[in-house]
Amino acid sequence: MDLKYINIIKKLEEENKKLLNDIQLLKNKENQKETSPSFKYSEIFNKVPIGILIFTKNLKFIDANETFFKIFDISKNQIQDFNINNITDNRVSPAFYQVQRGHEGFYEGEYITNFTGTKLFASIHTKPLTFEFEGDIIEGGIAVIEDITEHSIAESAVNKSYDTFQRVTDSVNAIIYVIDPKSFKVLFMNNKANEVFGDKIGLLCYQAFFNSDKQCDNCQVNELQKKNAPLGKFWQTDFYEKNTKRWFQISYGYIEWVDNRKVMLLTSIDITVEKISLTKIQEQNRKFEDTLHRLTLQNEQINKQSEELKVSGAIKDTMFSIIAHDLRGPVGNITSALDIVIDEIDEFDKKEIIEIVKPVRDSASSAYNLLVNLLFWAKNESGETFFIREQILLNDIIEDVLTLFKPNFETKNIIFINSIRHEYYVFADEHMIHTVIRNLISNAIKYTNEGGRVEIGLEKSIVCDKDFLEFWVKDNGIGIGDDDISKIMNSKEFFSTYGTNKEKGTGIGIILTKEFVERHNGKIKINSKIGDGTKISILLPIDQK
Repeated sequence: MDLKYINIIKKLEEENKKLLNDIQLLKNKENQKETSPSFKYSEIFNKVPIGILIFTKNLKFIDANETFFKIFDISKNQIQDFNINNITDNRVSPAFYQVQRGHEGFYEGEYITNFTGTKLFASIHTKPLTFEFEGDIIEGGIAVIEDITEHSIAESAVNKSYDTFQRVTDSVNAIIYVIDPKSFKVLFMNNKANEVFGDKIGLLCYQAFFNSDKQCDNCQVNELQKKNAPLGKFWQTDFYEKNTKRWFQISYGYIEWVDNRKVMLLTSIDITVEKISLTKIQEQNRKFEDTLHRLTLQNEQINKQSEELKVSGAIKDTMFSIIAHDLRGPVGNITSALDIVIDEIDEFDKKEIIEIVKPVRDSASSAYNLLVNLLFWAKNESGETFFIREQILLNDIIEDVLTLFKPNFETKNIIFINSIRHEYYVFADEHMIHTVIRNLISNAIKYTNEGGRVEIGLEKSIVCDKDFLEFWVKDNGIGIGDDDISKIMNSKEFFSTYGTNKEKGTGIGIILTKEFVERHNGKIKINSKIGDGTKISILLPIDQK
């Protein structure tokens, strides 16, 4: 029974005692009227928001307030002189019998009146009471009645919702429990949770699940409160539970509980088997890696040259492929030509020998250039290329390369134009820049038709307010398409096409050119059009930094 209703009963008892005292005083004062006491009693009696029923010790109806009649939808005339047994449910009667024994009685639940058949849910508190009625002092009782029908319906709905939640979660093969985020108390556990932890409802969560007297260091409840997590949004993590020595995958987030509170729902799935399997796999992988490491060390010991060069299998395969396909041709031509000269030298005059040797010279030059590029590329890929900057005269390197390729210009009758007018120094790696210039001039010769033209230039250039030296090579050869330019500029894959005399390339040269220029914080530009030739420029920063 609610405390406020108990207080009302006490107040009525006090008022009744006052009323009896007032009546005794009135009997001694014949000319005085009963105004104030009866009015006060009536005011309290009829205005309280709960039903009040007064009856004799023999359970005869004496009086009731307005709220009582509203609850049962009857009038005072309808039940006047009735016995309580005639108007009450048999389940309620024991509460009134307690008054006959001098005790308080209680009942809460469904109530069907015998008199009208009205069905409701009521809370009834009976208590012995001595009162004055029509001049007589009566030993009887008082009953305080509250209509709790709406509350019972709501409570029934809550219980039904809770029972449904219980049945659903019990059918799931997962640990499910609910925590009050404010008090940290466990509000709910499904069967699976009870099997693992035992019944912990009402305990603090860190006591229930972690056997600890203080809140966990990484409490997800606090974290979610900080995030002001929305309803229905869940997070997931893996967790090792020390008490059970098992792994669980935990999902946690906020939901609305049966009493409209915002609570934390945690769902744990036992992933111990998966974790053990993963651990075994990781252990097997570790053993495999150890074995592989030992084999690698053994392989490095066997292949000392490979260890020194740190060349991967892919680099070796590429090198062997180039050597097999691209060097075999030039070297074979040299060998065949020399065999002819040696076997039939007496049958050739000087002019004929020169004609035989010229292609041999071109083949040797091609083979030399390929070998140099190949060695530079292999060293660069294995990280063994040394990068040593120093002050160098760029004109000297260009002249050295032109001397190397002079026979190639003559073989294809290419007109060469040197447009360099001044000497320029640059702070750079001499070997890398030599390789870059050599490849640019070699490609210009390769893709220029016989009788064509190749021009070179060297000048200062400003890009984005920075000073550069720009070396360019321009030809009127077959040109490069936009797609091929994109492949050259944006890929590290080997890309090459046949020259005008069916010279076969490997694509190593342009890759080295691009990488070496970028090592110098330089830039490379390609302007070309199919059939109209190509201009390739490299820009090297003049600033030493």
